Amino acid sequence: MRIILCLLLLLCGRYSLAQQLSGTYRLELSGIYRLADARQMDSAFRSYSPAVLRDCVSISKLDDLRSYIAASYAFYHDLTKVDEYVNQLQYGPEKGNQYFRIARSFENAHDLVQTERFAKLAADTAMQCLDHTGNAIAPVSILASSLVLLTEALEQQQKYEEAIRWLTEKMGAVADRNRTGLMSLKGDMLVKAARYKEALDAYIAVLKARGGGKPLEEKMRQAYAALYGTDTSGFAGYLSGIKTRISHEFRDSIRQSTLRSKAPLFELKDLDGKLVKLDDYAGKVVVLDFWATWCVPCKASFPAMQKAIDRYAADKTVVFLFIDTWEYNDEVDKVIREYLNKRNFTFRVLRDRTDEVVKQYGVDGIPAKFVIDKAGYIRFGLKGFTGTDEEAVGELAEMISLSK
Repeated sequence: MRIILCLLLLLCGRYSLAQQLSGTYRLELSGIYRLADARQMDSAFRSYSPAVLRDCVSISKLDDLRSYIAASYAFYHDLTKVDEYVNQLQYGPEKGNQYFRIARSFENAHDLVQTERFAKLAADTAMQCLDHTGNAIAPVSILASSLVLLTEALEQQQKYEEAIRWLTEKMGAVADRNRTGLMSLKGDMLVKAARYKEALDAYIAVLKARGGGKPLEEKMRQAYAALYGTDTSGFAGYLSGIKTRISHEFRDSIRQSTLRSKAPLFELKDLDGKLVKLDDYAGKVVVLDFWATWCVPCKASFPAMQKAIDRYAADKTVVFLFIDTWEYNDEVDKVIREYLNKRNFTFRVLRDRTDEVVKQYGVDGIPAKFVIDKAGYIRFGLKGFTGTDEEAVGELAEMISLSK
C-alpha cells in the first residue's frame, strides 16, 4: 500500500512540475513579442526545442507567435524568413487572421505584390472558415478587412478589374454592417475601370442600404458626368428621383414588417442613480438606443437622435432611452455627462453595467435601436448608422407612427 502511495505522489509531483514548466515556458515565450527586431525574435524562438513547444504551448498560441515573427520579417522584405514561418502555421480557422497580419506588415513596407498575395490568402482562408466560432477574431470580420486591404493594393497596381472580381465574388459573405462599405468600394473600382453605369448602380445600392451622404453623392455626380457628358444639369433631378423611390420602397418595407416579439423587461439606473424600469412606460412607444462611449458610429447617430427627440418633445406617448453598455470600465458616468453637456444632447442615459440587458435583446453590434410599441412588443430593430440625419429621423418617425 505504501509503495502504491509513493508512486501516486511521485506521479502527482511530476504532473505538478510539468504544469509549472508549461507556465514558465508560456511566460518566457510571451517575451518574444517585446523584442526589438525580427532576428532577435527568431533567435529566441529557435532556442526552444520542438518538443517543448509542442507540450507547453497551444497550437493557436504558437501560430500567433509565428505569424508575429513572420510579420516582423515582412516589414524588412525578408520573404525567405516570412515563408519559413508561414509554412509552420497549423491551425486552419485562425490562419486568415495570421495572413492578414502579415499582409498589413507588407503594406506598411510598401510591398504591393506581397500585400496582394497575403490579403488573398487571408480572404480565401476566412471564406473557408465562416462557420467557425472561437475566441479569435471572427473569420467574417477578417474577410471584410482583407477585401478592403486587397482592393487598396490592387488599386495601386491599377488592377481594377481584378479588384471588382474579388469584391463581387466574396462580399456577399460579409456581415451586413460591412457590406455597404465594400459596395461603395466596388463602385469606386468600377469608376476606375470606366464602367460608369455599373458604378452608378453600385452607388444606388449603397443609398438603398442607408449609406448615403455628401461624399457618395459627389461620387455619383462624377460618374454621371463621365457617363452622360460634362453637363450635369440633369443630375439633381436624377438623384432626387432615386432618393424618392428608395424612400418609398423603405417605407413600404417598414409597413410590411412582421416583427412582433415581447420586449424583455429590465431595470437600470440612470446617471443620477434613479432606477428606471421598462414597465414604467407601459402604454407608450419606447425607443431604445444601445451605445457605448468608445463607439464612433453610435456618436455619429446622435445628432439625428436629438432631432428625433426634439420632434417628439411635445408627444408624451413617445419615450427615448439611451442604454450605455459594453464599456471597458465602470467609471464613465462623468465622461458621459461631459460629452452630452458639451453637445447639448438631452438624452436619458441608463447604465447597463453588467451587460445583461444588451444580452437580453440579442445585440451583436452597436449602435442598435429598437422600437417597442404601446403593448410592449418589439416592432422594429435597427443596426448601425448610415445615411443622412433627415433620412434617419424620417425612418424612425415612420416606425414610431406604426407602433402607436
